[in-house]
Amino acid sequence: MTAGDAGQTLLALDAGVRETGWAVFGPLAIPGVRNIAASGVIKAPAPRKADVQTRVTHLTACLDRLVDEWAPLAVVHSRPSGIHWPVPALELLEHALAQWSRRHNLPLHAYTAQEVRSAIAGQPNASQDQLAFAVMERLGLIGQSKTSHEWEALAVGEHHLGQSMPAPAPSPPDRR
Repeated sequence: MTAGDAGQTLLALDAGVRETGWAVFGPLAIPGVRNIAASGVIKAPAPRKADVQTRVTHLTACLDRLVDEWAPLAVVHSRPSGIHWPVPALELLEHALAQWSRRHNLPLHAYTAQEVRSAIAGQPNASQDQLAFAVMERLGLIGQSKTSHEWEALAVGEHHLGQSMPAPAPSPPDRR
């Protein structure tokens, strides 16, 4: 999304084969202030009993419903980072997300978890709590209760939006 795309809706994902956090960033109502329309978690049915393909199929069906409800014009997700060997379940998930986004004609953008954590929390190995607090501060969500997957989805969405449309710097304190 670019500055000219301020009226567009973005679907942000912290995609996983057992749980996927999602967040919908709506059009900007006030310039520079992010509009978080909704967030939630998609859980796999019987995660320990269902095979990976069944979980991924369930995920894409749930994502279909989110697209129907929110009509995003782009999708962004975070990838695990620091894994230096093949992980078949994650490769299947990546492939399924790519196919799903093509089917919906949605641009799909991906960032590593370390890239997102560096940009949002200031360090690549920030803990889940540090990332959640940084997102709360940046988006004005202090005190809101969300799962770690929702905070991750909000973080990747904020990072993506900040790539081309950074949030304004806070105004200096009034010194009267």
